[in-house]
Amino acid sequence: MKALNCPNCGAALPAPSLKEDIALCEYCGTSFRISKNLTPQPDLGNLILGADFSQKHMPGWETVNEEMLSFHNGQTPELRGKFKPHGNSYNLLKSSGFMDNFDVSVSITFYSGEKERIHAGLFLRYDPAVGGYGVKISVQGSYTFGYIAKDDEGQLSFFKIMPWAYHTALRSGLNEPNRLRVICNGNSFRVYLNGVFATSFQDDRYKMGKIFLEADSTLKSSLELGFSNLQVREVPGL
Repeated sequence: MKALNCPNCGAALPAPSLKEDIALCEYCGTSFRISKNLTPQPDLGNLILGADFSQKHMPGWETVNEEMLSFHNGQTPELRGKFKPHGNSYNLLKSSGFMDNFDVSVSITFYSGEKERIHAGLFLRYDPAVGGYGVKISVQGSYTFGYIAKDDEGQLSFFKIMPWAYHTALRSGLNEPNRLRVICNGNSFRVYLNGVFATSFQDDRYKMGKIFLEADSTLKSSLELGFSNLQVREVPGL
């Protein structure tokens, strides 16, 4: 049977999750009524690019640090990364093309690592030669966003626009899936956590770039995590 999408956070819901004519999203907890032909009309734009994490070949995407990645089949296919202690970010996946305006969402689950030292998220409009934007979540139930630019030594570094902040919509702890959604539209950005609007900001630094899945581990902690249900959609209303 075909998969459905939650109208609140965009997560894919398998048809067996239906109970009578009501579906419940396991990511954001939203319940919604399903039409008889199983084609609800969620408040999401058209799908531009998706990723099938059940296989290594994904048109439109390129793996990074492939020797540290594994692909897991199942009800929800998942891309997992297992990283040794490191003082910087690891990239797992990047879009092949550059994008300007888009609505991107992905589910993230942390499996191992010291909770005070591991983070993961999305790099947006990112060019490794110049920089871009980053939105991250932690296993502690907090999030941050900022931009990536060259520091005084000419190295790309992450500069926070907002410091780490806890949010009640995020689930803390290992083995807990959280869905991150970011809408980039011109110089405006909106961040959703498990379907709940968390924050918005405006910035004019970067107009176009690639989408990256990224993970952070420090020199004192290894990290294992998984990404699933990656979707890139048109900005709603465009």
